[in-house]
Amino acid sequence: MTTTEFSTNKAAVAVSPSALTKLVAGFACVGKVYSQQLELRPILTKSYTAGLIFGLSDYFAQRIEGSNDVNGSSSKMNWTRTLVSTLVGLCYFGPAAHYWYEWIFRLLPSTSLTSTLYKAFLGQLIFGPSFTCIFFATSLIQSGDFTLQNWWNKIRNDLPGAWLAGVGFWPIVDFISYSAIPMKLIPLFINGASFIWTIYLSIISNRGKSSGPSAL
Repeated sequence: MTTTEFSTNKAAVAVSPSALTKLVAGFACVGKVYSQQLELRPILTKSYTAGLIFGLSDYFAQRIEGSNDVNGSSSKMNWTRTLVSTLVGLCYFGPAAHYWYEWIFRLLPSTSLTSTLYKAFLGQLIFGPSFTCIFFATSLIQSGDFTLQNWWNKIRNDLPGAWLAGVGFWPIVDFISYSAIPMKLIPLFINGASFIWTIYLSIISNRGKSSGPSAL
């Protein structure tokens, strides 16, 4: 190695900690601004966050669906579907999560293990299934297939499987959120987990659409 190469590598190593420090400082600044917005506009901030995450989730869900196309053809993005998912997060999940967690902490204010398990149980019993049913309805509306009968068929056919899949995912997320995350940041943490979950919901909500309502 020449002296010039050694000097260049040494300079690169010297720059890396500075770049890392700036990156950490940038994230800290974003976190501070986000926390301030949560204090000033809690529902709006949570709603915008949920809308962004739900839109991204549907985008990636469609990419996954396209890559799994048995015909090997690349399907076009359905931006209307992505917009509907964004609106579900913005108009429903964000506000609903805000009020749900306020209510659950008023009902069970303790941070004991028993209280935490009760909170997780209620989430699986009430909030999770309710949200999944709403998600199914909006998916049917977006595709033009919504009738009460089709909605009921979708719930009957897909809700049990979605709920069972969630049993292996959401209780863990809930346990962490209720025991380790500050209450005002729980919706943000849940939104992060929802990124993965909503990809799954988008896929099962829209499967069989090409076959029409009877495929439900």
